Amino acid sequence: MKKRRFLSLLICALMLPVCAAPGAVPGAFAAQGETRLYNVYGDHMLFQQNEDAVFAGVAPAGTKIAVTLRDSSGSEVRSSEGTALENGTFTLSFKAPSGGFEAYSAQISANGSVFQTLSDIVFGELWLSSGQSNMEYILFGTPEGKQMKAEGKTGSGGIRILNVPHKMKDGVMIADSVPQTDVQGCSWFPADSEKVFEISAVAYFFAEDLIKKLDMPVGILNVAVGGSAIAPWISRQAIEGNPDVLSAMKKHKAYISLEEWDRSERSYYSDMTGLYNTKVAPLTNFRPAGCIWYQGETEIFAKNETSYYSQLFNLMQDSYTSLFSHSGGKLPFVFSQLAPYNYGLGPYGVTEFNEVFTSLVKEDSATRSEVVINDILPEYDADNHPIHPNNKKPVGERMSNCAFSLLYGGEAPSSSPYMTGAKVRDGSVFVEFANAGDGLMCGDDEIRGFSVYGDGGICVGAKAEIVSANTVRVYSDKVPDPKGAAYAVNSYISGVNLYSSYDNELYLPAASFGCGDSAITKLFDDADWLNCDTLAAWQCRDDKAGFKDVWKGNNASLSISDDRVQGKGSLKINGTGSFSAAAILYEEKDGAKLPYDSFDTDFKDYSAVSISFKNNGSSDITLKGIRIYGQTNLYFCPVCEESGRSSVVIPADSMWHEYTFNLNRLGFNGLEAGVLPNFVLGKAGKAELCFEGDNAEILCDGISFTPEGSSAAGSVISRIVSFFTGIFEKIRLFFINLF
Repeated sequence: MKKRRFLSLLICALMLPVCAAPGAVPGAFAAQGETRLYNVYGDHMLFQQNEDAVFAGVAPAGTKIAVTLRDSSGSEVRSSEGTALENGTFTLSFKAPSGGFEAYSAQISANGSVFQTLSDIVFGELWLSSGQSNMEYILFGTPEGKQMKAEGKTGSGGIRILNVPHKMKDGVMIADSVPQTDVQGCSWFPADSEKVFEISAVAYFFAEDLIKKLDMPVGILNVAVGGSAIAPWISRQAIEGNPDVLSAMKKHKAYISLEEWDRSERSYYSDMTGLYNTKVAPLTNFRPAGCIWYQGETEIFAKNETSYYSQLFNLMQDSYTSLFSHSGGKLPFVFSQLAPYNYGLGPYGVTEFNEVFTSLVKEDSATRSEVVINDILPEYDADNHPIHPNNKKPVGERMSNCAFSLLYGGEAPSSSPYMTGAKVRDGSVFVEFANAGDGLMCGDDEIRGFSVYGDGGICVGAKAEIVSANTVRVYSDKVPDPKGAAYAVNSYISGVNLYSSYDNELYLPAASFGCGDSAITKLFDDADWLNCDTLAAWQCRDDKAGFKDVWKGNNASLSISDDRVQGKGSLKINGTGSFSAAAILYEEKDGAKLPYDSFDTDFKDYSAVSISFKNNGSSDITLKGIRIYGQTNLYFCPVCEESGRSSVVIPADSMWHEYTFNLNRLGFNGLEAGVLPNFVLGKAGKAELCFEGDNAEILCDGISFTPEGSSAAGSVISRIVSFFTGIFEKIRLFFINLF
């Protein structure tokens, strides 16, 4: 071990005098007079147009190296000459031609003799593709990729890909402690090759869309590694040169000195600088126009503070700007939010992390773009873990749309809309957005996903309307004096539908906000069972995902009706005698009831729940009560304000009626004492609507909660009084029933 450490220190010491010279890094020395280009060059490659086209490799010191670029007719177009340095490396360049589909060849000679010829070279727009598994996820894993292969189709020959492979040793992936100049086993290929099915799906769909927009070849340098954290993608030089980041990494026990690197086995996925050294540093002689980035799942599982991720991201962008000699400001980054998944942080964990990406765009909208994907219904197949949705095409296309506006003069917004401010006026919250394009648009009849909160900071669902090109009015009769608003605050939010617009069409979905609002004490869960728009909702637990029943009938048939008071539909319940419809908020697994992570099952902060019913039958129907179950068979029934009991009669008049049920007056297991307060509703497992009647057709919709009062002292006293009153009442009823 001491010998390995000494060798690492020796290599580092040898690097220092020449580290400023391109190519002067480990692996660069010529072996026995070897003369060659690095492996990152090859047939079918793409250079960034109108930038320096850099050629680098190894050769004996003093060797005269020359490169000649020839067009399809064989005429010389560009040339350059240089001499190999004492360390056995060479670097030479010429100004690249403007982009186009014409194929060129390059002859590289040593002391007048050609030693390598590259064919089918094109010039166009080159992009770095990086991140973790959702970026590495291959094209063949998508429905489009499977169909392409089944039909014998491939992609456009104008798309050129360099897949930088993993570094292996004895069958194990390894990362280097110091920056490398070259990569073994990599090669360029066009997308009309069979190899296309093994490339990043997001990167492919990005390139496929961008090549149509630009009418120009597009190249991808793909380095993504599944499961990777952000720290391995940043150089040691950048980290140690930034005192704030260095201090933060030491605080998180993520800093590894060069001396420590060889003391123990290093993680390919999480140890700082490793992936930069192995995969990114060898690309230093390329001049990408920007980077597409899809990463962050690892950071959610690590549960580090979001400011730490922002620090590392800022440093990564700055260091890549320098690494690739990017001219004209910072290297642009187009990044995706994270896919919906159970990250172990409850309904709002991924939303809170996604707000980090919004904050990064707010800091620098000129070189950064955020692609929101919370409106894309996750799709998985049996061969993949649920953290990997296979619908990558809309992600790649949205990245292309943003890149086109960010870099290439596109007139549409270059990033998803995000909240820039909120003003409270006349009982409403007016939320303003940036990047509205031609104006905010709703994808349906009404906007979904907004909530408001009052003094207590408890969010409840709210109505919303677009009142100007960039402003939405948010309001609720449950919160007459609102203090603020939130939007799309759920990891599995479905049906959110606020977009920017371009050319009179929906463009990019709006980013969520609210998780970072310190005034909010409880976020609102826009759950499907509240909207009554569907019988089944997308759910994900552990390694399984899919549509699972939310509403289930007992002695009743359930369906969705177009007749509604909100959303896309209402719950239609047909039954006779005693029948019910229940919202199931958990799944049973190995005898245990596990709450769905997309549902907020804590009702104790709400004072009331309102529900609209419509009786389409020929006779009145009795709602015997709403039963709210915990994780056992015990249940609580709130008192209906309109009837003064747990039950209420729904008249057969085919009209909508709204009823409000007091969650601070709860009966227990069928007893209608109505004195138990809402603190017993801390972990709901099921909400059941129980009816009595013949040949009934009941519509149910508009389920909405009212927040608990904002007076903390009054609330505490009220709960104490209610608690002891409830105990007394139960004892009294027990003896009455006993005798």
